Amino acid sequence: MTTFVLLSKVSAERVKQVKNLAEMDKVFEQKVKEQCPEVQRVASYALLGAYDFLHIFEAPDALAAAKVALLANEFGPGSTQTLTAIPFADFTKLVEEIF
Repeated sequence: MTTFVLLSKVSAERVKQVKNLAEMDKVFEQKVKEQCPEVQRVASYALLGAYDFLHIFEAPDALAAAKVALLANEFGPGSTQTLTAIPFADFTKLVEEIF
């Protein structure tokens, strides 16, 4: 499984829905379980900065990660960015192989 990071920014229009955040998160979690049973959420955080939320999840490939991002976008206007997260130990091994 590959680790992915999903960053999301809430639009000004969507900020009005933040009071329903807990319910929206439950619906999102249920949709991911139903439509992406192979995906495992690792953690979720509210952020201070350029993005409002961060979700860390494991998925078998980029297509499954894209599906999670599309499901997140169903909750209204905003923007998301999905990144692949490489464990630092694996990355340092890669650097050692190259140099």
